[in-house]
Formats: sequence, structure tokens, C-alpha cells
Amino acid sequence: MLGHEAFGNGEAEARGFAVGAESCLEDVGDDALGDAAAGVFDFDQGMVCTVVRRAAGGDGYSTDVNHPGLDRGNAIFDIRQRLIINYVLQLPGQNLKGVLGEVAGGWSLNGIWAMQTGAHWSPYARNTSASLIEPGATSASAAVACTAADIGDGNCINAGGEWTLDNQSPGVDRPNSNVANFQPHRYTWASGWCPGAGFSFFNGVAPASSSCSGTTAQAGLPALSAPCLACAGNLARNQFVGPGQWYTDMTLGKNFRLTERFNLKFEAQAFNIFNRANFLLAATGGGAHNSLDDPAFGQAAATLNARNLQFGLKLSF
Repeated sequence: MLGHEAFGNGEAEARGFAVGAESCLEDVGDDALGDAAAGVFDFDQGMVCTVVRRAAGGDGYSTDVNHPGLDRGNAIFDIRQRLIINYVLQLPGQNLKGVLGEVAGGWSLNGIWAMQTGAHWSPYARNTSASLIEPGATSASAAVACTAADIGDGNCINAGGEWTLDNQSPGVDRPNSNVANFQPHRYTWASGWCPGAGFSFFNGVAPASSSCSGTTAQAGLPALSAPCLACAGNLARNQFVGPGQWYTDMTLGKNFRLTERFNLKFEAQAFNIFNRANFLLAATGGGAHNSLDDPAFGQAAATLNARNLQFGLKLSF
């Protein structure tokens, strides 16, 4: 599939859309080019494609307010599995007497184990505008802009972003993907889809596709590519799963009875005691690596706190 049609077959025919894998631009007259080269397809005559009004890379945007089905997908707060275990253990030696009891007796261990799957996310084209050129260019500087005849003859490609040609810049269009659902490995979140920030998508002379420049791609990654001319990508909203999380907090404590009046409580607390790197999709302020023009695409934007140890004494009287 080269890309989703923006509307159902009945409405597509009413609007003159081409139904199937072909571009939804056909039979455009020479006088209907207008602002096509600038990426604005909004013609009154001869235009068979009224293209998608707005594209969505994730939550907060709508591909088309009149066709909400284009944005059907998972919510970003949809955490499918979550398990939390709380416990309190009285350690052996509770009945010891004398000095040994004062030192080794009365200890307790409590804590929490929390595990969950990741949030959902979408790759999208953010900062790259449309680039409508004739195919066959060897470099971006040698590219020839499309004419009305090129569009009518199917001799026009979009080597940039803004695939739905809705004149929304920066755009938020989602690409085509050869898989509908994907959950990257932890190593992928640590290093990105192309370790060393070598991810590349836009090339300036042909419809975009994912690749790694100067580095080896992670194994088992989806193949992302640009949809057909003026089409929405086949990847639905938030179909990829973000990094899961697992953290363990523990507290070891004991009450020491110093006198009838004075008591001393000791606690040793450990947060994320196993020092696991819990990756985050986005950092504070909205920074993330899910835009296709980002060389670090697919890399986690931040992590939760590393292991933290603290000790406390509380004297009560």
C-alpha cells in the first residue's frame, strides 16, 4: 500500500479522488497548477483531489476534522499492563533478647516493585515542507519543479515532507510503515534506530525513506517511507509502543529503645535500587526524538532517576 486514501470510496468518487494505490492527483488541467509547486493544492477547477486538510503526527492535531476516523488510534496515556507489588517483611530475630536482640532483632524490610508497559507514540514529519519535482534528479540543486503537465501525466514526486499537501508548515504527517505495530528493544531506546545519530529520511531527490548514514541500523526495525502524492500515510496514530518501566524501592528500618522515654528510629532507603535505566519518550518541555528529520530518531529523550540512597535517624521522646 502506498498510502491511505483520505476518504471513503463513495465520497472519493464524489470529489474525484482516485481510489486505490495511485496518487489522488489525476486529470489536472494546465490552468489548474496554481500554487502546486508551493505545496498548496486547493483548486476550484480541474482538481480531482481536495487533499487532507490537516495531518496528525500524534495527539493535539487532527488529520481532517470532518473525518476523525483518519486519526483513530491509541491514546498516549494507554498503558496496557501495569503491576505494582507492595510488601512488609519482619526479618528473622524479632524475639532475640539481650545485646544480640538490640543489635540484630526488630528489623523490618518494606518496599514496592512497579512494572508497566510503555506509552504509545507516532513517527511523523515535522519540519520539512513539500518539494514537488520531476523524478530523476541527481541532486537537489539540479531538481526541476513540477509543471501542470507533470502532475496530469503522473510525472511528479514529492521529495520533501508535508505529504498531504495541506499547506500546514511545520507539518505533522505520518509516514507509511511496513508493520502496523512495533515495540522497540531497550537497546534501541538507548542508542536510537541508527546508533551515533545517523538516522536519515529525506534525500531531496526522491520520495523519502528511512536509512542509516555511516552506521548500521538496529535489527528488526520497520521500514518507513513517504506515502503517494497528496496521500495520508498508512500508519495510524500512536501504533508504536514506547519504553516500559520497572523500578524497585526498598526501606530497611529498626526502632531502638534507648530508655523508657527516648526512642531512636533508623531507616535506610533505596530508590531504584537495581539502578535500571527507565527510558522516557519525551523530556521536560516536550523534547522527543520521533520526528523523521531528527538524526537521533527513535532514541529515548531522557530517563527517570538513577539509584538514590538515603539514611535517616529519628529521635522521639
